[in-house]
Amino acid sequence: MTSWAVERAVARVLFWGGLFSVSLMLMGLCAYAARDQPHAWEGLRTVQNRQAGGDVDIFTTLADVRRGLRQRPLEGLALATLGLLGLLATPIAGVAVALVCFGRQRDRPYVVISALLLAMLLVSLALAGGV
Repeated sequence: MTSWAVERAVARVLFWGGLFSVSLMLMGLCAYAARDQPHAWEGLRTVQNRQAGGDVDIFTTLADVRRGLRQRPLEGLALATLGLLGLLATPIAGVAVALVCFGRQRDRPYVVISALLLAMLLVSLALAGGV
């Protein structure tokens, strides 16, 4: 595998991951706009809904996103949030693909650099409360 092939593989992951994530965000925003919710951003309602275990308009945890995606009709903001999470995961996937490609090339310096970068990204995600 040449360096050009590594670049192409990483570019494909970044392109398709970004495109898919942005598509999810747009679909979620369209679904949200299609629902008639004139008071969707009212803060008091959001807090009351969270305490009652009902529909949450702001998704801050993965559990909230899962709950929003399981609701029928589909919660549009949950789908948009899933797109944002995909957008955050795309660079991590790109670094993982680069790590595998460099490993196949037996390019030790770049394997070490990719592994360190991947570890830093995963640790920062864990420390931020995303895992």
